[in-house]
Amino acid sequence: MKLSLSFVALLVFCNISHAATPPRWESNIEKRYGLQNFDREVRSLWMKQQGVVFLTPEKLLLYQVNPTSQDVKLAPRGSSGGAGNFLLVIKILNAEGGQVLNSVSLVTSGEISRVLATHDGSFVIQAGAALYAYSPTLEQTAFRNLPLEKTAPVEDWQMKISPSGEKLILLHEQVFMSPELLADNTVIHDGRGKIDVQILNATTLQPQATFALDHSLAFWTPTEDFLFSSNPEHSYNDGKLGLLDFSGRWSAIRSDLPKEQHFCRYAMSTVDVQRAAFFGCDAFSLFSSVGKMLFAGTGPGCFFASGATAGPYLALQCDRYSTERLTGTSVLVSATRADRIEVYDLDHHGRRLSVALRGERVCYAVSAQGNLAVIDGANLRMFSVEK
Repeated sequence: MKLSLSFVALLVFCNISHAATPPRWESNIEKRYGLQNFDREVRSLWMKQQGVVFLTPEKLLLYQVNPTSQDVKLAPRGSSGGAGNFLLVIKILNAEGGQVLNSVSLVTSGEISRVLATHDGSFVIQAGAALYAYSPTLEQTAFRNLPLEKTAPVEDWQMKISPSGEKLILLHEQVFMSPELLADNTVIHDGRGKIDVQILNATTLQPQATFALDHSLAFWTPTEDFLFSSNPEHSYNDGKLGLLDFSGRWSAIRSDLPKEQHFCRYAMSTVDVQRAAFFGCDAFSLFSSVGKMLFAGTGPGCFFASGATAGPYLALQCDRYSTERLTGTSVLVSATRADRIEVYDLDHHGRRLSVALRGERVCYAVSAQGNLAVIDGANLRMFSVEK
């Protein structure tokens, strides 16, 4: 799939050999922090709930859901939806050397748990059906339920933070019927859903605006006053990119984006109030809020599985296509494996760092100062980009 590059030079980064960049420091998370290997075998959803987050340039947060260390007597389900069998373990580290500054554990369920940084060292925690806001001193400042109505086959909560960290955007998504498209993008069914969008104050968790959509968003990312998003008239990517304001009005800014393919999906990540990165398959682009393409690149033979932004930096996980196999229905599929993390300077349009990966399940975070934290198996490594 090709991107339209009529007014920007396409940068192609080939898989050439280059000297490995040494980390500034590294730690074994099992021995030093008492966490499990992040590349653990996944047999249940709770085993995927883990990550790494920069709270500030000086503080790094690790989190992981683990079973309680001993058999517990089942209690009535709490606000998280859990009964005491699972804990969300949080370690706050000094980003300069990995020393533990604080630790906290919260009861959670076997469902989704995550941590998002907000501003000035504060953060929010989703622990199952509970949403908490915390201050930099680990004081809980607010609480909110994230209930599931359980009337749709697919239901979840999505959440992202605005560039300032002042706003938390929640999407409560209920999918009653998924869209059906043929390989040539012929639409069989448009899909049907109910998506409630809530814009909250990230400190108090109080709502500032709400609106509803009839279709899922194929991709979206927030700014302070609107979302960059796919066309909300469809539950799939129709090649259009637009701005969705906080009253629910959407306006297109581009109509030439690559459409979804069965083997990969596209996503977005906010750079600042006027720019967002669009990535997926083997390409990425940087767009302004008026739809201008500012920068683009590709990774031949590479599948951009995830991305993260902070300040002027974009970090992308590049997976390699490794093998092809036939499914039970004789469909040829390509397996992928995590290969490397690449960091790009979006202000100066260049790649600044490439870190080779070893495991299959990798977590990473990038800071506005150009630091990259990578958890690969039991190894936590801290890198800095070349200035």
